[in-house]
Amino acid sequence: MKTMTPKELAAHLRTLKLAKEQDLDELLTDLLVHSYATKAIQNA
Repeated sequence: MKTMTPKELAAHLRTLKLAKEQDLDELLTDLLVHSYATKAIQNA
């Protein structure tokens, strides 16, 4: 699994801060899916 670099995380957090309310669910889901790509990894 590819891990998020500090630069990628910082960019994502900036995007979250600037996002409109209707975009937040999608951005948060993207962050979680990137961090925990599969259920197997979550259970590891």
